[in-house]
Amino acid sequence: MNNGIPEQTFSKTYEITSDKVDFKERYDLRHLMNDFHDIAGRQATLYGIDSDNVAKYGAMWIVTRVRIMLLGPLPRWKDVVTAETYPLLPGIVRMEREAIFTRENGEVFAKLGSEWCVLDRSTGRPKRPAQVGYPTEIPHRGRAVETDYTPMRFVADERDYVFSHTARVSDIDLNGHFNNVAYITLGLDAFSSKELSSDVTRYEIAFKAQCYEGEELRVYRRPLGSDHYVYCDKADGTRVFDSLVRF
Repeated sequence: MNNGIPEQTFSKTYEITSDKVDFKERYDLRHLMNDFHDIAGRQATLYGIDSDNVAKYGAMWIVTRVRIMLLGPLPRWKDVVTAETYPLLPGIVRMEREAIFTRENGEVFAKLGSEWCVLDRSTGRPKRPAQVGYPTEIPHRGRAVETDYTPMRFVADERDYVFSHTARVSDIDLNGHFNNVAYITLGLDAFSSKELSSDVTRYEIAFKAQCYEGEELRVYRRPLGSDHYVYCDKADGTRVFDSLVRF
């Protein structure tokens, strides 16, 4: 804190333990996202706008889009990494947050950009940041992560179909919805271990609709050049997420 104002940047060091690595002993993308959510939540607590505090306004946090640029091979089991995060100046209802992940030697290996909003629990409509106590007086850093998201919106094609998944209790988060990181797990399961042995260089996901326990999700995959698009619909055709994986 500086004169009672929270710092604009929050950082935390993480050890890459055995439960955070994939089958190649690399920092798993899903756990990188978990650690991002952890530091985002910790800074939100310092700002007084964590999940418990926005719940007092009858609201909840929703992440709408995430993009991750991976700069070289991911760290491995037993390595130590530092994650640093900060919010950008909020818009009318849309808020953005970035994160930079570095190795012990200070080398950046991942840059992450994300978009968020706060939704009214009863109406599902967005609330303005000031309506949930966002501290507008804090200094905001400038953008450090590229802004462009890849346009992704495909009509479902059964030729792209890979598998179906019924949402289970282990998929559900504290808001009672399908967990964001569980969506990433679902999308990556559209690939084989041989394919995922290659290093991912870019990952994007756009969350389109909420899903609840017991709903069936259909996962599709479409290769386009060096990119692989994985998208997911509910049984009624409602789009749940669009994602991009680049090797």
